[in-house]
Amino acid sequence: MIKILKTLAYLTCALLVSQANAHHSFAIYDFETQIPFDGVVDTVKFRNPHIEMTLKIINEDGDEEIIHFIEGAPANMMVRNGIRPNMMAPGAEVHAVGSPLIEDPSKFFLRAIRTEDGTEYSN
Repeated sequence: MIKILKTLAYLTCALLVSQANAHHSFAIYDFETQIPFDGVVDTVKFRNPHIEMTLKIINEDGDEEIIHFIEGAPANMMVRNGIRPNMMAPGAEVHAVGSPLIEDPSKFFLRAIRTEDGTEYSN
């Protein structure tokens, strides 16, 4: 009986650890593809574990389009590299590079950003 309980406890721990690791996998993005965007920050969630941002751009047809960066670097990493929350505040003009989500290519991982003053972050 004790052996069965130990085995169940081990399997439960292994399952929890594997799911925690899965969260940090970037396999869901097409990192071979990097698409540049120039636009104005619409919304931003500058927080850990990952920032999130929407960017208003003017597409090739001259129409306004919202680009959704569903994930980016952790906020503390951005700050350590010189990107402050006010530099990405709504209304700020930025150049961003994204890699699309494989399951939904309209959503992106934020690979790089350059703010109005030229400060850059990339990963």
